[in-house]
Amino acid sequence: MKADDTRLLRRINTLRVFQVLREKGPMSRAELAGVTGLTPATISNVVSTLIKCRIVREIGFGESSGGRPPVLLEFDPKAFYLAGVDLGVSKVIAVVTDLQGSTVSRAKMDLDVAVGKEGIVSRMLETAREALLQAGSARDKVAGIGVSVPGLTDVVNGVSVFAPNIPGWSNVPVADIFRGEFSLPCWIENDARAMALGEARFGVGRGRRNLICVNVGRGIGAGLILNGELYRGERGGAGEIGHTTVDPNGPVCPCGNNGCLEVVASGPSIAAAAIRAVSAGARTTIRDMVGGRIENITAEVVSKAANEGDLLARRLICEAGRYLGIGIANAVNLFSPEMVVIGGGVSRAGDLLFNEIKCVVRKRAFTTMVNLPEIVPSSLGEDASSIGAAALVLENMLETGEFVDCTKTSE
Repeated sequence: MKADDTRLLRRINTLRVFQVLREKGPMSRAELAGVTGLTPATISNVVSTLIKCRIVREIGFGESSGGRPPVLLEFDPKAFYLAGVDLGVSKVIAVVTDLQGSTVSRAKMDLDVAVGKEGIVSRMLETAREALLQAGSARDKVAGIGVSVPGLTDVVNGVSVFAPNIPGWSNVPVADIFRGEFSLPCWIENDARAMALGEARFGVGRGRRNLICVNVGRGIGAGLILNGELYRGERGGAGEIGHTTVDPNGPVCPCGNNGCLEVVASGPSIAAAAIRAVSAGARTTIRDMVGGRIENITAEVVSKAANEGDLLARRLICEAGRYLGIGIANAVNLFSPEMVVIGGGVSRAGDLLFNEIKCVVRKRAFTTMVNLPEIVPSSLGEDASSIGAAALVLENMLETGEFVDCTKTSE
């Protein structure tokens, strides 16, 4: 076997052991060998390496089945830390987490995208600096930074290619900018895929091998976890559920097509429908909630009115839920996931929205005859994409094996 092949095999084995200990909890070397299928000698070598790097530690003895009791091993969630930054249209959120996704520090700053590309980048860096500062002593053990951005991304080169809701934002070398500022490795990902990764690794989808995460806010995107891995598709084009057609005769989407899911069920579309109805003289409390200034109507206002019993608002939320249900039913038919996670600002409309989505999916998804997936709200809330960005660091380090080097800290 060539030296490169030997190194590759050693790295793969190390990653397998790490992942088993992280996901399944304390176990002995013999149990690790049984779960992973690796030989006792290989397990011994891998565990010695992980202990030396402080990623795994011995925590005492298990029950004996005859002879000496086995030594139990567990991974140390505080061996090093992960930083994640999420760029939104109106805010930037940055977090530092441990290896279990528990938040150590968090910073959130408002954003006006009208400040332009340089101003937005400056705000992102400022938010990241604040989260790292708040992390205290954990700052010195941050292994890398993940950045979540809306729109199209070139994850290989770390470039945010295009964000449709941010004027002038194109071909921004985000990873290089963050590496230069913080002298840390950096990776980027689309916000919906980052959300999916966060929910799959640290949130409500933990332990599920196949799930769809739908991010419903100013736009609508989806992240796919297939066979336990984040699926990007060819050139990162997977997950554009917002541009699937749910009404061929519907309004024109900015992408040029008619009746895209995004143009009938996103936050701005809900607000626009409410504005049209109020302008036409509909009886509703929505007008009073914005003091008569209908230009201030948002999806959040409509959701609040709906939860207070306003009939127009309830109809608009149900209509959005019906379209989301159609789009999700189509995705369920394609992928037959175990779970569908819905996040983003619109998801906070609550049971009214979710009940409509579930009803439509049950009616329209053919595969529900054999598999009706759970449809649940995001457990990580507005931090889902930033925590997912932090998880991105761990994913890349697990893939490359670089996580071993980054833990070689001083005694």
